[in-house]
Amino acid sequence: MSQQQNQQLMLQAARLYYEQNHTQDEIARALKTSRPMVSRLLQQARAEGIVQIKIVDPSARHSALEKQLLEKFHLTDVMVVATEGDTQELARRRIGQAAARYLERTLQNGDVVGIGWGRSLYEVVNALEPHRKARITVVPLIGGLGQISPVFQVHELTRLLAEAFGGTWQNFYTPALVESDEMVTTLLRSADGKQVTALWQHLSVAVVGIGNVDLGAEMQMLFVNYLDAEAQKRLSHAKAVGDICVRFFDIKGKPCADAMHGIVGISLEQLHRTRRVIGIAGGIAKAEAILGALKGRHVNVLVTDEPAARRVLELTPANDRKSNK
Repeated sequence: MSQQQNQQLMLQAARLYYEQNHTQDEIARALKTSRPMVSRLLQQARAEGIVQIKIVDPSARHSALEKQLLEKFHLTDVMVVATEGDTQELARRRIGQAAARYLERTLQNGDVVGIGWGRSLYEVVNALEPHRKARITVVPLIGGLGQISPVFQVHELTRLLAEAFGGTWQNFYTPALVESDEMVTTLLRSADGKQVTALWQHLSVAVVGIGNVDLGAEMQMLFVNYLDAEAQKRLSHAKAVGDICVRFFDIKGKPCADAMHGIVGISLEQLHRTRRVIGIAGGIAKAEAILGALKGRHVNVLVTDEPAARRVLELTPANDRKSNK
């Protein structure tokens, strides 16, 4: 067998074993060879660097970046997950795990917990494994978006968070976006709306994702009936960089109040009255949105990753500390 043929066989065996989870017996049959030969091929693949195994501590954090963010933005708490070199999907999962551990440590009996939506929050609720029960009440902070990705099904996220702790939850069967602000008022005056808004007034904790404004294909899909050319123009004119529950803000944290209308959800002003607002987001693409959320004091606890944290600090001049006091 030539060297090239041997390398190809190593590659095939490695892919079947490490990527497709086949047993060595199954691989031997597929490659028409013996099991000892498969074992030798796998060992050789590791020795020659074809297979590289990386062991990642899911709880690893970057304490120096955490300290800088705490001091610069006067936050209650910060978790910066060390995700350098991770894929975007793995980094998001690890951010979700870190946020889940934080909730497991800090949620208490009697807490009223509001939750938003997004991929990171989906990872949070799926990572929850509390070792104790807590009589919490969980409430959505925004309406639903109908038949769309599970990560934006806020009612499901609400239920999963409550059930993990053995708590209760409040349904909010209302669309997140409607045709006008007048319709928002009508919906919030309904029986369901009054129950939800009453709980918003007594939130102990809010768990929110921080979205960025790129006006790309995904955002177009989410807001297809509402993000028309005029709305996009307003967002661009307002220099919006991010949102929390579709409440947009610029890089200084200033709300872009006229950018979107017909939002059935909590306002940034209401969030400010919540004792602990946990913002969860990562990745360099989210850095400007995270910075806006921090400078606007829309969140006071941050769970993020190393690339986003570094970029946020790069975007904030050293002499900018005074403006955040």
